[in-house]
Amino acid sequence: MRLFPHARRVKARLLQEFAGKRILDIGCGASKTLGAIGLDRRLRAGIPKESQMDVACDLEKLPWPLKDNSFDLVIFSHVLEHLNDVVGALEEINRITKPGGQVYLEVPHFTWVEAFRHFEHKHFFTLGSFDYFIKGNSHYQTDFKILKRYLFFDDFTNCIGVGFLANRFTRFYEKRLAFIFPGTSFYVLLEVDK
Repeated sequence: MRLFPHARRVKARLLQEFAGKRILDIGCGASKTLGAIGLDRRLRAGIPKESQMDVACDLEKLPWPLKDNSFDLVIFSHVLEHLNDVVGALEEINRITKPGGQVYLEVPHFTWVEAFRHFEHKHFFTLGSFDYFIKGNSHYQTDFKILKRYLFFDDFTNCIGVGFLANRFTRFYEKRLAFIFPGTSFYVLLEVDK
């Protein structure tokens, strides 16, 4: 059991909040969120039907076969770093999420060894990487508002206070301390404000 904040707890709270609403789990593979619609490119044999994805498509080919303004909550966890077109994927998420809907986006932090270890990772992210996609930036067709972001650490790093400081003073942490006390992953909770 983890002592400090963990992605599973954040997602569990979101799933409670959005119970009974339309939820999309993108890149879910064989671990689709219960009650969500799964969207992924890989079908796997031997997986129980309730865990299988519902829509198979190549996430690199845009647009995805989903209607505009279809989902109240989109879960996009550890997928974006695998895609070639980050901007296109975020614009697609903006398109398919209902106005007022939320997007849970989780990616590896650029200091985590696993971000570099996996041969399919094509992009690396900082806590500020998604600031460019807020509503009003004329370079991207997105209408996001950042509700929350949080950088995860292992329990030891949290125990010595680095987790608290890094999440309070993110820019200072990433410029001065990130490679001394690497994070693992982080999430950004976005709201679609269109």
